[in-house]
Amino acid sequence: MFNTAGLVARVDRVKALRYGKNLLAHLQAKGLSVFLEPTLAKYVNRLDVAVPLEKMKVDLLITIGGDGTILMACLQIPKPEPPILAINMGVRGFLTEVAPRDGLEAVDKCLRGEFVLERCMKIASLMGGARLPDALNEVFITADAPVKLLHARIWRDSMSVAECQADGVMVASQVGSTGYSLSAGGPVLDPDVNAFVLTPVVPLIGFRPMVFPTTSTISIEVFRPKKAVVVLDGHYRREIDPKTRRVTITKSEYESCFIRFKGDFYRRLKGRLLFSKGRRI
Repeated sequence: MFNTAGLVARVDRVKALRYGKNLLAHLQAKGLSVFLEPTLAKYVNRLDVAVPLEKMKVDLLITIGGDGTILMACLQIPKPEPPILAINMGVRGFLTEVAPRDGLEAVDKCLRGEFVLERCMKIASLMGGARLPDALNEVFITADAPVKLLHARIWRDSMSVAECQADGVMVASQVGSTGYSLSAGGPVLDPDVNAFVLTPVVPLIGFRPMVFPTTSTISIEVFRPKKAVVVLDGHYRREIDPKTRRVTITKSEYESCFIRFKGDFYRRLKGRLLFSKGRRI
């Protein structure tokens, strides 16, 4: 099922890099051709198998870190993306599937085909006629200077639906509704709900989150300030085109696919995000 694998590890955590070395040996012992993200390759002294993420065409991608590592990889990996097995060495790790102690066993299950795939929508965004990298979590628009208030108009298709004055405004996917959007007061979307959630960040007046179907084209038109930026999944940042002053958002034709062994969204939601440890419902 899998003949090639790519490894990417959280670069600021030595334990993750060490784990990558062990995982490399395990995968090679199983007969797979393995490629490493350059930072990991340098750490384990295997530059002969170093491949930048944007050129890493593999059957299986394994991330060692938290959600940030996953989001960074999903922005850069060639499309269509390979299935992702995410080993948690982050803080919450909502998107991850297994703890480090279970990582080698999880790899063996993958090689035996004992898993299900969770397919997650991605968000396409256009600015000035150019397509930006697809986001898995959210497209966030804010002032370039943190003390500036963003003034923007929200469009659905060709209809103006709202004006917003806030620190920023984001459009999140179902997966993204459990991330920054949730922290900003947005709702959690069930994975079966085909929708975007538009969430303001610290709005000046009573502007509330809005939910739109994924068949919509959502546009954010920026009035002020002169310099504003679009941030994708917290990793990609670009100044908004001063001529068009608009970011247009649609459902991408691509998806991210995560390997799951239990496939229970609400188990992860309760265990990692909504409730403190030990609390039950």
